Amino acid sequence: MHNADINRGTAGLEAEVSELRHHLRMCQRRLEATHQITSALGAGHDLDTLLKETLSTSLNTVDADAGSLLLYNTETRKLVFKHVVGNTSLIGQEVDPSTDTNGRAATVFRTGKSLVSEAVDPSDYNPQFDTSTGYRTRTILTVPLRDLQGNSIGVMQAINKKSGHFDHEDTELLEIIGGLSASAIVNAQLAIEAQLAAVARAVGDLSHDIKNALTPIETLMDTTVEAFIQPMFDDLDILANSCRDQSSEVADGIVAAVTPLKEWCPEARSSVQDGCADIREMVSEIADYIKGTQSTHIVLNDLSAVLKDRLRRLQVVAQSRRVEIILEGMEDVPEFMFDQRLVGRAVFNLINNSLGAISDGVKRGVIPLRQFHVHVRASAARGGKFPDGSYCLLEVQDDGPGMPHNVRDSLFTTAAISTTAGGTGIGTRFVKSVADAHGGMVGVESEPGAGARFWMKLPLRTA
Repeated sequence: MHNADINRGTAGLEAEVSELRHHLRMCQRRLEATHQITSALGAGHDLDTLLKETLSTSLNTVDADAGSLLLYNTETRKLVFKHVVGNTSLIGQEVDPSTDTNGRAATVFRTGKSLVSEAVDPSDYNPQFDTSTGYRTRTILTVPLRDLQGNSIGVMQAINKKSGHFDHEDTELLEIIGGLSASAIVNAQLAIEAQLAAVARAVGDLSHDIKNALTPIETLMDTTVEAFIQPMFDDLDILANSCRDQSSEVADGIVAAVTPLKEWCPEARSSVQDGCADIREMVSEIADYIKGTQSTHIVLNDLSAVLKDRLRRLQVVAQSRRVEIILEGMEDVPEFMFDQRLVGRAVFNLINNSLGAISDGVKRGVIPLRQFHVHVRASAARGGKFPDGSYCLLEVQDDGPGMPHNVRDSLFTTAAISTTAGGTGIGTRFVKSVADAHGGMVGVESEPGAGARFWMKLPLRTA
């Protein structure tokens, strides 16, 4: 055999060996990826942790610098950033797959086909998220998440491979992980829906019982005032008038003794009635929130009038805790379209949270007892386009104990943490749902020992 033939044979053998090694490495990566994701999925985590594990495993497998996992909300018909490795400010933001013609996530969701985008040209994708985060996207690998019936439930993206470029192998690996994860995600969502249905039924029963329990309280208060207290006032007025001729000093003494009670009684009766109405409303709102059936009645409203009426009842609670509630800028906001019940309750919840945090901080010795303040500010930007313009900004800022970073970062999410005894975190999630119902935004700024500032930005629609 000639040397040339031997060399050609050797080269062919080496090529085959190289190809076999390549396939072996690929199989090994597939097995490792499958093992990692099945281990993570089999740990019985809640949905949020499941999404975190899915994205983390995926990015490690394809050696990506950052990435995101978006799930489709069938009610809003939008893709929602559920978990992000990189800048977490994207969490909660939405993509409309029916109108976003440039975005890779929207395209992959619509077509169900994976895409690898190298040297991404800003004109060839939706740059709004780079603009908002300052992150420079160079390469994107996007794969669909599909259930067992082949329906897209979301997408997963890996961004900026650390070394080299995303290739066909990376795509296959991410599709494998996505396929395994999609089934687990669907099962977790179904489990959550079943739990919420059970909770909603229990809350519905509890709501009925609470409303029934409030009726005797209101009846007792009304009966006490009308059958006993008001007749007593009338009798004392008669007595004071009858003895005035004999002793004006005695008559004035009776009037002086009775007047404070006369002035306080209507306020006390009103407070009981308002408190019972508040409890009924809160229980109904919690039930609606859990069932996801929160209704809205967005009409033209006067923010100043709504908040002053809503917060009047909190002033008494605040004073008892040495807290002053200060309303600022309300008259500077024009009438605009919002649901007065939901927005009023949202601000009420935020102030109530501040009062609770201050009271709890004093009890635990985190902060000394002193005069505290909760500032409720409102301002409006009339020009421009929401969210940079044409908005109403509501702020609730306190000088209480502040909050740890992990608590702050969890607020307005399904994983919200409450540090107040008996707290559930549902109050801030309700505030987020109110902002969402208006197409608005919420946020919080806080440092331990430096108080907290909550804000809600709503579109300033005046007609």
